[in-house]
Amino acid sequence: MEYADKIIKGKIYTANEQQKYAEAFAIKDGRILAIGSKEEIKQYLGADTDVKEYTNGIILPGFSEGHAHVSSTIELVVGPLVEAKSIEEAVAVIAKFAKEHPGTDAIYGGGFDPGLFGTEGPKASLIDAVVPDRPVIISDEGHHSVWVNTKALEISGITKDTKDPENGHVVKDKMTGEPTGFLQELAISLVNPAMPVLTLEQYEEAILYYQNVGLSYGITNAFEPMLSYTRDEPMRFDAYESLEKKGKLKIAFRVAPTLNPGEDEDAFFQNMRALHERFAGHDKVQVNTVKFFMDGVIDGHTALLREPYREGSLDCGPKMFEQEELNEHVIRALKEGYNIHAHAIGDAAVDEALNAIEAAKEVVADSKSRNAITHLQVCTPDQAARMAKLQVIAVVNPYWHYETELYQPLELPYLGKERAQHMYYVKEFADHGVTVSQASDFPVTVPPDTMFSLHMMVNRFDPETSKEPYFPEQCIGVEEAIAVLTKGGAYENELEDKKGSLVKGKDADFVYLDRDVLTMPKEQIYQTKVLETWIGGECVYQREEE
Repeated sequence: MEYADKIIKGKIYTANEQQKYAEAFAIKDGRILAIGSKEEIKQYLGADTDVKEYTNGIILPGFSEGHAHVSSTIELVVGPLVEAKSIEEAVAVIAKFAKEHPGTDAIYGGGFDPGLFGTEGPKASLIDAVVPDRPVIISDEGHHSVWVNTKALEISGITKDTKDPENGHVVKDKMTGEPTGFLQELAISLVNPAMPVLTLEQYEEAILYYQNVGLSYGITNAFEPMLSYTRDEPMRFDAYESLEKKGKLKIAFRVAPTLNPGEDEDAFFQNMRALHERFAGHDKVQVNTVKFFMDGVIDGHTALLREPYREGSLDCGPKMFEQEELNEHVIRALKEGYNIHAHAIGDAAVDEALNAIEAAKEVVADSKSRNAITHLQVCTPDQAARMAKLQVIAVVNPYWHYETELYQPLELPYLGKERAQHMYYVKEFADHGVTVSQASDFPVTVPPDTMFSLHMMVNRFDPETSKEPYFPEQCIGVEEAIAVLTKGGAYENELEDKKGSLVKGKDADFVYLDRDVLTMPKEQIYQTKVLETWIGGECVYQREEE
């Protein structure tokens, strides 16, 4: 008889259709040795077996994060988090940080809400009033624009004569033609000369920052799409490798470089192969996926739509790729054995991603790739059906599935009532048989509260702002939502053989919650807390008593 290292007892929801519930499971060498009733597991109890019994709450499989900019947590490590409800508050946060950090050559932070500033965006003069002597670069909460001061513009050589790069926009004053201090999409890279020099140790700190937060919300595996405009991509990968060698990584990370429009395809795939081979076989970090930006965001007027915007310039938004170029990139990625992960906010952007995946699958008919589209803000039922046919994973962002602060000032007037009231499918995808994963887009959403995500999938209302559900037809059941948090993400990350459900032979990754989310009033799910997170049979997070 093989005895267990540990035995876990309690109410267990396995996320396994063949055996949804259990009373206990045995752990050996970090994996589940057996799972079933207490009586069935008793035979694995040896003299040295540790037994832990939970009398309240519920045990679930470990959670997945389907899209988080993990290394971009550097913004929170080196600079201010400008989460503000007013322009005055945003400026005050920057001023306070500058006063408390007088020795920094440049200030780099993130988190500002572009909706505060209306359609023209923020102005450099606002920061100049409090920090005129050193460059300040603040990313918006969605990482599709930056707000900078005049010093940053000067150091970067950005003037009224600066032309927009491909798929980027330098916002300029309508009267003077001077740059206002607001740069969108790939124009963000123009400000790189003003960026502070960041170190390997800071990137390690950033990754561990996310890991600590993620563990506190039960996240055991996560996908990072690298941001397309960063100049520090090699250092970010070095930081991942360094942390894995030091044994400091607990979460299993899957990371994807981004292929930008107009980029040298051969050079990109040469680098991609090197990264894939460098991390092949690693337990905690692998590089198997290529990231694409199909468009920008609704509030920046850069999402790509089938029908024109209703306010502002009456176009459909800028195209990132010509379809033929995109098709060629995706075909090559699938031929070389990589997955595709596409950012698509608008319905036309979703069309382009699906067109490319369909074209690639016709050429690479035996592809086993796990292709995904994330965000999926404006969609149509025909696209859900097409995603199911092409076996494309929907990586949804439940954290945003309500009338956020961007809704009234930007999304509603830009999209018009019909589109604005029917954003963010979940049930539509599930009903068509699409595999669904969930994501926070961290640090867009801070923190990545998985219980809030679960609540939003089931209820679709923010308890702090309204009890009225947004687009309630898209609510799903609790079991379905748990599957999104667990099995869906594990499948996206190619980890379904090891994670995502509590089954004999899989990793002993599980989460202990203080409440039974399957039986409690569903409207209160958001109040649930993660008490413990276990990875490979080891407790890696324990909530302190309040």
